[in-house]
Amino acid sequence: MGSSDNARERFGRLLKKYRGQAGITQQELAKVAVIAQSTISDLESGKKGTRREQVERIDKALIANGVLLNAWEATFSSTGMIGYFREVAEDEQVAVEIREYALGLVPGLVQVERYARAISQIASPHTAPDQIEKFVRTRLYRQEILDRDHPPKMIVLLDESVLLRRFSDPAVMPEQISHLLKLSHRPRVTIQIIPTDTEDHAGLSGSFRLSTAPDSSPVAYVEGQKTGMSLKEPEVVASYERTFADLQGSALPVSASRSWMEEIRGNHS
Repeated sequence: MGSSDNARERFGRLLKKYRGQAGITQQELAKVAVIAQSTISDLESGKKGTRREQVERIDKALIANGVLLNAWEATFSSTGMIGYFREVAEDEQVAVEIREYALGLVPGLVQVERYARAISQIASPHTAPDQIEKFVRTRLYRQEILDRDHPPKMIVLLDESVLLRRFSDPAVMPEQISHLLKLSHRPRVTIQIIPTDTEDHAGLSGSFRLSTAPDSSPVAYVEGQKTGMSLKEPEVVASYERTFADLQGSALPVSASRSWMEEIRGNHS
């Protein structure tokens, strides 16, 4: 089975879940969304894809608040999404909680455009400018989940070294840190800093994230330079959850983290 088949099946399961929550039949959904019942059936079974405008009508009919549309966009639209990341992006769109620890780079969901462009250019120096822009637009599109009426709860733990990094464009880090400070005041966003002098640092093996969807167990995701891997085995995910808890215990409190970020931003000026 190809990756496109897997993507259609995942979208189909999500659609069926939301239709079940709405308590309506395929026939009733087809009538409200002005779509053939056979199309609804084929979508839920993963037999076929569909057009964006149909997903928009389905999302509205099921009062999914954009979740179905965003999942479809992340899976099927030509937004420049790296192949191995598609499943992660889908999980992101339906998550109720995202916990992320960053050792090397600011996580994509909280990057500003200037930072996203800078690291894309550094990571892919031989890539055409228009492709770099597609990567950047995709990253900014993903961030829209934080602007929803009901955004996921997000906890970001940043190793201090992430903020100390300097770029040839001296405006990159001050702008990025200012954005993190602004986000840190949102009610469902927590950002904490782990000082570089932390002893027995539990996160030195690398960055990772934990994503939790409604009525679902958390999924861990680990990304390397050119590839990534979703981990769902309960014992593996549990080990990452323990590591995250240890790291959060080593992190500065939220208010102290803000003060530290402000100081680091001043040193970049």
